[in-house]
Amino acid sequence: MLCHTCAESLRQLPITPVAVRAGVPHTVSRGDYADRLRAVILACKERQGLTLAPILAELAVGSAVSLLLQRWDGRPLRVVPVPSAAAALAERGFDLTGMIATRVVRTLRRQRLDVAAWSGLRQVRRAHDQAGLSVAERQRNRRASLAARPGPPVAVLLVDDIITTGATLAEAQRALTRGGHAVLGAAVVAATRRTAAPGEAGAHGERGPE
Repeated sequence: MLCHTCAESLRQLPITPVAVRAGVPHTVSRGDYADRLRAVILACKERQGLTLAPILAELAVGSAVSLLLQRWDGRPLRVVPVPSAAAALAERGFDLTGMIATRVVRTLRRQRLDVAAWSGLRQVRRAHDQAGLSVAERQRNRRASLAARPGPPVAVLLVDDIITTGATLAEAQRALTRGGHAVLGAAVVAATRRTAAPGEAGAHGERGPE
C-alpha cells in the first residue's frame, strides 16, 4: 500500500528528459531510480505489488504527454510497451508495461486523439538477466532479441518502467525502425545513472539512481 502523502510526493516528481547514448530513442522520465520511487518500483515488480501499478502508470503518463507535446505531429499513434521476459511475467503475475501503455492510451483518447495500444514487439531470442552486466554486455545481450510484429507503418511511442543503460530501448527502436515504423521516443517511470555515456551532460549525466 502507498499512503496519500507518499503518492503525492511521487506525483510532484519533475518530468525530465534523459541523457542517452547514441542509438537510444529520445527518452523522458519522472525521476531517478532511487529513494521512494525505487522502493515503489521494486515493491511492485519483485513483491507482487499489483496495487502499486496504477501510480507508476500515472507517472509514466506524465512522461508520455511531455514527450508527445514536443515531438508528435498529430498523426495516428501506437503506444508500444517494451515486452518483459515470459518468466518474469509468470512470476510477477501481471504485465506492468502493458498496464502503463493502457493508461497512456486512455489519457490521450479522452482528448479525442488518434491513439491506440499495440503489442508491436515480440521476443525472437531469449535475453539473459541483465543484472550486473556492463553497458557493452547489455548491448550484446539485447542485440537482435526483438522483432516488430507485421503491420502498416505507424508512429510509435515506447513505454517502459526503467531505463538503465538504454540497451533494451535501443533494441526496441531498431526492431520497429526495421519494420518501417517511426519511433518518436520512450516514456519511462525512472532512469538510472548508467543511462548516459561517460562525459555526456544532461538531466541524468551527473545525478541519478543505481
